Parts: sequence; structure tokens; C-alpha cells
Amino acid sequence: MSLFIPRMLVILLVFGLIAGCTREVEESPAVDLLQHVPADTPYAFVTSRPLPDGLRSKLGDHYAIQLAAQGEVFSRVREQMQESEDAAPMAYQAESLFDILEALFAEFEGRDTAAKVRELGIEPVTRSVIYGIGVLPAVRVEILDATKLDAMLDRVEARAGVSASRGELDGQRYRRIDLGRVDAVLSVTKRHAIAGLLPDSLFDRDLPLLLGQVQPDTNLAETGEIQALVEQHGFTGFGEGFIRLDNLIAILLGKGQGRNSEVMQALGTAPIPVSAGCMQMTEQLVSGMPRMVIGITAADERQLAARAIWESNAAVSAHLQKLAAPVPGLGAGYDGLVSFGMGIDLPQLRNAIDALLRAVIAAGSACEWVDPASLKAVMPQLNLALGPMTAGIKGFNLQLADLEIDPQTMQPIRVQAGLLAAVDDPRGVFALGAMFNPAMASLQIPSDGSFVDLPQDMGLDEQTPPLKVAIRDKALVLVAGDDSADLANSLLNAVAASPTPLFAVDYGVYQLVQRFGDMMDSATEQLGSQGEKEMAEELREQLESFRQQARMFNRLRMSMHASPEGLVMDQVMELR
Repeated sequence: MSLFIPRMLVILLVFGLIAGCTREVEESPAVDLLQHVPADTPYAFVTSRPLPDGLRSKLGDHYAIQLAAQGEVFSRVREQMQESEDAAPMAYQAESLFDILEALFAEFEGRDTAAKVRELGIEPVTRSVIYGIGVLPAVRVEILDATKLDAMLDRVEARAGVSASRGELDGQRYRRIDLGRVDAVLSVTKRHAIAGLLPDSLFDRDLPLLLGQVQPDTNLAETGEIQALVEQHGFTGFGEGFIRLDNLIAILLGKGQGRNSEVMQALGTAPIPVSAGCMQMTEQLVSGMPRMVIGITAADERQLAARAIWESNAAVSAHLQKLAAPVPGLGAGYDGLVSFGMGIDLPQLRNAIDALLRAVIAAGSACEWVDPASLKAVMPQLNLALGPMTAGIKGFNLQLADLEIDPQTMQPIRVQAGLLAAVDDPRGVFALGAMFNPAMASLQIPSDGSFVDLPQDMGLDEQTPPLKVAIRDKALVLVAGDDSADLANSLLNAVAASPTPLFAVDYGVYQLVQRFGDMMDSATEQLGSQGEKEMAEELREQLESFRQQARMFNRLRMSMHASPEGLVMDQVMELR
């Protein structure tokens, strides 16, 4: 089992690359892809519609650049694993697979545009489906040129020094790679590239299903589950799917049904050893949030937006919807460098945690994992930490409009930033600060939003930028910097977003790279010259990843809120 899992994870990476690299054809309904997907699959993700031309063109070049850089990154990761005492055994066991991966990445070196990737018979953006035959992954993607793609796979085998066995089923050719208890299957047809993992003992039975020569007894096209997701959550058909967490847990506990159970048995994987009481508790808790769904909600030449919903039952949803506390401006659009904040009703958070602990105690009465006495002891500590002293604190919204850093000292020389703290009693919070700094006690802060300068004799560092503070309604606002009037007014006049975010972050990735990219290059070189080569290399890789994002995206926005359906996570990628 220790050898199988690493191999499975590596081959999953290969499938992910293949799935992201194929072609666009004439638009057709998702049924031609979903008819191959068993209705009881634990997970599925399908892109049934081609993206709009402009967006597809931009993404194609972006993905090509990423693929072109993966060879160097993977070689470095492999070298680090081989040098690591903990990871070296896995690197040795998966050596042949790592050779294949390096050979695959070599095919993309220098192919930093979509046009160059097409020379391999594939296109970086296309229609595809990823799903499970049992727990094992399967992929079907549309391709551009079968002859060119087959030739690429031949070169990968030759460069890696491996030879996959060849087979044919009813005229359909496939490659078979022995991975121990499972075999990897790759097949290229005129229209599709197909890949998947099959257990040895079920190979003959499941190969026709993987290759698409037979259909499942019931498939996702027939059940309409994907279409229901699109209609329920406002997805676009450009990409949507789900992970059935309750099914995956049941499979791992040895309670899977049909093919899901048969695949686990064929793998020789024993169920997680748990008592009946712990099994019942686990199933009960997972039933509260049984499925994660994800989909594209908007796609055009200006933006790409995605939404994930961790679906919950009515009881859990009721608690989640009480957690958010309104914070003015949090989750609203921002055009500065970075905006970050959260809004949480701490008494409601305490109630939710208390309810969860009580549910665990009740459901785990016969589970050896649960110590009721220890959990009950947490409750008074919870009441203390989230009690009356913190009840009035609702959240904050931090905005960094501008920042200049001295490249020699790496110290800030100019800052424009603002912080809005949403509190029931802002004057009381300011008074609390005065207890630690008596100089603040003499300040008279009006309640109309007028800003007051904080004196420099408050013990602040001489490099601290000018600070101003204001109070209005249930907001305490602190701004830093000389030219902060616009930022101050925007914070004071902001309104709470709807739905109320629990968390939100908004950053201008292009602005950040333009502002700090050269400085970070200098810092990387300095680290290398000081002998910190590993840290310098990690910083260089992170900076290059950031630059790749900046070539494609202007801003990235993420937020989280609760709805009657569950916990909702939104991401908006604003394109350049």
C-alpha cells in the first residue's frame, strides 16, 4: 500500500496535465462526455462548453507558459526528494514514473505559446471530463491531432527508457503501464485522449467502460445531476462538478456500494479500522456537509469567476448563516494593492462551536475517539475567550493603497493604508488602547467621522508614517500616510456588502509584480550571494509563479459567505 499511494498520486498529476491540454471543437451538449461517467462516481468535473474565443486565447497562452516551466521545477523537486531522508524511499520506488514525468515535461520546454503546444496535437483549453471508476481516476478530453499526440507519447516512452505494453480492444488501441496493483491505461482515438487507472483483477471487466465501448448501467447524463447543479447554482456550463464527501467516507469505512466497493476490494485496501460507534459518529457528522460542488459562474474577455459550495443540511446552514457580521467595505471591489478582512459574530461562533461539541459528544457516546470530559472542559474556556469581553468585536477591513520600500534596507519609506475596525463600542476600544498608552487618553475623538492626528510623542518609531484616527457609528478607522484623505473617506463611507462576507481578500497581482518584482529579484540575488541558495531558489520560484499570474491577471478576488445552501466561496480573476 505504501508504494501504491505515491504512484497513484503521481499518475493523477499526469492525468491532470493531459486533461488541461487538449482542443476546442464545435459546441455540443455535455451528454457525449457524461454518458461515460457512472452515476455513482464519488467525484466528477466536466467542461461541456468551449470557453469564449477571447478568453480561450488568453488562457491558452497562459497554460502554455506554465507547462513550459514545469520541467525545471519538477527536476528540482525530484532532486530535493532524493536528498531528503524521509522522501528518498518514495522517490526511489517511483523512479520510473518520475522518469516518465520528466520526459513528458521535456516535450513542453520552449513551447510557451498555445500555437507551439498545438504542434503536439493538443490545445491548452478544451472540453473534458474527470471522474472516478470507483475511487480511481479516469479522464476523457478532446484532442486536435491523434497522430501527433501518439508520436509525442512514443517520444516520452523513449526518453524515459520505458516501454508500455500495447493492447487492442475491438479495434481501439491502448497503452498499458503496470503500477503494481493497478495499471495505467492511455488511449488516443481520432477525437479523444482517454486515461485512467484500473485494478489488475478488474482490468478486463472495466477496460471497455474506460475506453467508452460500453456505458455504465446508469450514467450522469441520464441522472441529470450536472444539469441540476448548473441550474441550482447559476453555473455556466464552462466547467462544473462535485465531490461526494459522504460517499468517499463510506468507501473508506468499507461501506461503499456496487462498483465503489468492488474497486476497493480489488485494490486489497482494508477499510479504516474503526468501531461501530465511531463509524456511526463519522457518518452522522459528514451528513451535515455531505458534498462540495464547484463551477464557473462567469467567463468573458474581462473576467473568469468560479464558485464552490460546501453544501450543508438545514441545521448546519442555520448556524453558518448566523456567523457573519457586517463590516463596511469588506468584499467590495478595490483597486489598490491589497485589501483583506473578515467579519465574524463571535458570540454566534461560540454558539456554533458549542453546538458542534455537543453533537460530537452525543454522536460519539459509543466511540473511543471521543472523551466527553475533555470536550466538556473546553466549553468554559470557549465562553471565556468568546464571552462578553470580545462580543462587541465584529471584524475588520484592511486596505493597503500604496507602499514603497527602500531596496537597500528593505524598510518601508512610504505607506498609504487604512484599517476599519467594526465594533459595537469604538470609543471603548480606543479607551482600552489608552490604558496601554496614556498619551492617547488626552485625545478628543469626535463621533462624526472627523479625523484626528495621532501625536508622534506616543512612543511610535520615528519611521512610523503619520497616523490619523476617526470614529463614526460602530466603526473605528485608522489611516497611515500623508496623502490618505481619499482612502480615509472611502473607508468611512463604505457600506456593508450583501451577502455579508465571512472573509474577503482582493489584491492587484499585476500592480504588486510591477511595484516589487525588481526589488525581489535583488533580494533573491543577495540571498544567493550570502549562501542561502535553497531559500533564494524557493523565492525565485515563487516570484516566477507570481509573474506568470501577472501576465494573465490584473486582480484576484476571493470571498466566503454562508447561504441556505451551505458555505460559499467565490473567486473572481480579472483579466488583463
